[in-house]
Amino acid sequence: MAIDTTIWDADLDAMINDLPVSAVFVDQTVVCNKTVLSADDRAADAGLLEDYVFSLHSSSADWTEGEPEIGDLITIDSAEYRVLRKSGDVVGLRLDMGAKYTSR
Repeated sequence: MAIDTTIWDADLDAMINDLPVSAVFVDQTVVCNKTVLSADDRAADAGLLEDYVFSLHSSSADWTEGEPEIGDLITIDSAEYRVLRKSGDVVGLRLDMGAKYTSR
């Protein structure tokens, strides 16, 4: 039986529309929501996110030209950030971002 993701899609859209930020990857611009992980979430992966700055949340379907991968650069407000970690599900995608020149 297929899962109806209509409510999840609507919740994610509402979150993105509340505090939108435009993320540019290659030749596509995707409207995302920007959040910060809690200290516990950052500490869960020792060293992995030491250069963590913020997370981007978006609909998976919005990345029509292909999703960013770990290590890719995304531009937000004329500044470049590097994808440190990527996680997603049938509805959304979360990209944990770090400074362009991380120690990794």
